[in-house]
Amino acid sequence: MENIISYLQSKKDISFSVKPFNELDALILSRLSYINFSEVVNKRKYFSKKRLIDVINDLFSEENSRYQRYRLSEDKELLNILRSSLRYKDICLKSFIYDTNIKEVKQFSAVSFINTSRNNNFLFVAFKGTDGTLTGWKEDFNMVYLEAIPAQLEAAKYLKKITRFSNFKTIYVGGHSKGGNLAIYAASKARKNVQNHIKTIYSFDGPGFKKEFLKEKGFISIKEKITLYVPPSSIIGRLLYKDYKTVIVDSKKSLLYQHNIYNWLTKDYGFVTLSRFTFLSNKIDRTLKENLDKMSLEDKKEFVDSLFDIVKELSDDDVINFGDGMFDFFKRFKLVFKTKNKATQDLLKPIFTKVKEEPEIKYVSPIKTKPSVYSKAKSFIKGFKKKSSPTSQIIDYEEEQVINTSFNENILKLEDNSNKTN
Repeated sequence: MENIISYLQSKKDISFSVKPFNELDALILSRLSYINFSEVVNKRKYFSKKRLIDVINDLFSEENSRYQRYRLSEDKELLNILRSSLRYKDICLKSFIYDTNIKEVKQFSAVSFINTSRNNNFLFVAFKGTDGTLTGWKEDFNMVYLEAIPAQLEAAKYLKKITRFSNFKTIYVGGHSKGGNLAIYAASKARKNVQNHIKTIYSFDGPGFKKEFLKEKGFISIKEKITLYVPPSSIIGRLLYKDYKTVIVDSKKSLLYQHNIYNWLTKDYGFVTLSRFTFLSNKIDRTLKENLDKMSLEDKKEFVDSLFDIVKELSDDDVINFGDGMFDFFKRFKLVFKTKNKATQDLLKPIFTKVKEEPEIKYVSPIKTKPSVYSKAKSFIKGFKKKSSPTSQIIDYEEEQVINTSFNENILKLEDNSNKTN
């Protein structure tokens, strides 16, 4: 099964002139925002740039080998292929920044990439997602009730500074997890002339926003340029609200492991896509939205603090590692759950209990496009057969309520086993 490493290995010498910048290139650059460049890039020289290949060679040098640079083992493999890639030979790295403040509950990092080729000159601004620390997770949770988290404000400042004197005709903005959310927020706050030059905003399994944000003029002006890519069991990518195009990407793993972009399946120059989410993803999304809408601001804050207490118990230090402990999560959740107020219990309980009655299945209506002669004939023939789900790859969060029965049964078995062990 192919992933972005397979893509890079097979296409590394095909230039952007032959095959233009695509969603997989955006994912690769977004992933690079997780790399610790602090010892090989001079943060003081905000506008100086350095060839990506040279930066990677510095990372691999013996004098820098003592620094922990990679969160995932695949990161090192990705970098090793990149430094011999002709496709990325003209890309320079600049303006790396890392800013974490425990007191302010802020975890922010970003880096920019410039393709210096005259024929394919572009700027890609990449925002880092949650780094796994308690500070990073708490800031993510605070999105539920804060008008804007510190990282969002920093992202807007960063994009404004990077594009202040730029003359790029093509600008891309992107990020994974919280980084995708920051990319959208920053682009919505950008100057009009910068927004005009932004071609695409990539959010890879990034959470959404409060409803009020989706009504802001700045967001409305760029929402047609946004694409959210999420795996079928997405939890993080379905948090809060969205009003932009969504594509479901197939994954070779399940549950929380689908958040890892190295598990996303690719083919040629794009992702392998699906038409629906899993039962668990639907259930969590529906339950959270229904209950959060009923909660007051104080109740939301209490919910965030309570949920964060649960998450903290899954870690022995400042870095949260879910590992393989799905059953441990359920066990610890039950212990902490009993100490929380009724509002929090009402919000969380439906997610982890069996469903007595499944909601009516309603299939997603595909985005309307001009039908071909073939599709008209196919639709006519289907009229004599039992209706089946459409093959649309675009999902409307307001309409998507498809239930995956087999996945439902698997989750209930996991829950039953967890109960028996207690």
